[in-house]
Amino acid sequence: MPSSLSARLAPIAILLAPLVAILAARLATHSDLAARHPRTAALLFLWIAADALTLAAIAKASKNRPGLRVLLGTVAAGCIVATVAAAGPVREALLDMRAVVVAMTLTVIAYLGWSAAVAMRSYRRTGSAEMAACEVLPANLVRFAMFESSMMRLALFKWGARPHVPEGAQGFAYHRVINPMIAAFLVLQLIEIVVVDLLVSHWSRLAALALLVLGIWGALFLIALMKGFRLYPILLDRQFLHVRAGLLIDLRVPIDAIEALDPSITKAEADRADVLNAALLSHPNVILRLRSPILHANLFGKTRMLRRVAFRLDQPAPFIEALEARL
Repeated sequence: MPSSLSARLAPIAILLAPLVAILAARLATHSDLAARHPRTAALLFLWIAADALTLAAIAKASKNRPGLRVLLGTVAAGCIVATVAAAGPVREALLDMRAVVVAMTLTVIAYLGWSAAVAMRSYRRTGSAEMAACEVLPANLVRFAMFESSMMRLALFKWGARPHVPEGAQGFAYHRVINPMIAAFLVLQLIEIVVVDLLVSHWSRLAALALLVLGIWGALFLIALMKGFRLYPILLDRQFLHVRAGLLIDLRVPIDAIEALDPSITKAEADRADVLNAALLSHPNVILRLRSPILHANLFGKTRMLRRVAFRLDQPAPFIEALEARL
């Protein structure tokens, strides 16, 4: 138990340790001592920022051996952090040291040029902008950005679009149960946006603006959820069952991998790691038992082996009849 807890806490510690070190160094640049010796404070802050990020990259890398480009990137990031985050007098002292500024600039340019070349080669090889971006930026950050971009496009566009059901496939809806609940959350979100803006604006206009942006983003996210649940039904064709929950879940199950339909599933069973529960905010009414485990990757690339797949349909009887005809 202690070893498993340490394994779970290690990634968090690797993330937080450099942030704490950089934050402490940034606060030190605002001290009276730093104001009296700004050049020394600037060099120390630059060293701490680059060193903290580099040590974190080494700790996170496989066998503690990050590539040369990764190390160059951490040093470049440290240069940017030290320039942007330092107190005014310390920043001015840093920018007055021309040799240091030239070295920082060349470091950033070298990393950006190297990364651009790597990304371009990846794009030519795969044709995927996402794969190319993952060569330069953290993969989870790229996946999150792509997901958020897709959700915002879905919220703002595709009004009146028909559900996505390719030729030769049957679509089975699941949105009529879940969308009314999300609509209620959306109404509450809109009320909260107005109330919070009115209250917080009396204290800080900047804070009110930040909360307004977050509130609008939350409302758009809920709209995207509702539209996604309607536009992306569960699909059944001759070879595959395509289990979807808007843009949140996407799993293709080969028909010959399905062993049988289970009559029911408990909440404890649905929460198991080897069960994909696609019935969001509701209890599943269709449960598939698989002949052998299949691999599923979530939005952020984390994988697990599935032995059962559960979801909820508005009208399960036609789906069950169509699926049994193929089993």
